[in-house]
Amino acid sequence: MKIKVLTLKNWCNKSITPLAWQRIIIKILPEMRDRGFELNALEDPAPDLTFGEEEFQLFTNSLDTVYKITFPKEVLEKIS
Repeated sequence: MKIKVLTLKNWCNKSITPLAWQRIIIKILPEMRDRGFELNALEDPAPDLTFGEEEFQLFTNSLDTVYKITFPKEVLEKIS
């Protein structure tokens, strides 16, 4: 499963707060760097940048930790 990072960023900033994406990626940045992602690429993702299942799991765990929110399944179904 591949999920576009820009889609996740836009959802966070629209559905939570304008700084939600930034807070989430800062929380998981060490693990994301281990996977080859850098902060600047995550803050301003290219349209074709994607997360695999492991990166998406890091994102959803951070979303739950920071905001106590679960990523909606219906949104996931639309973007998959």
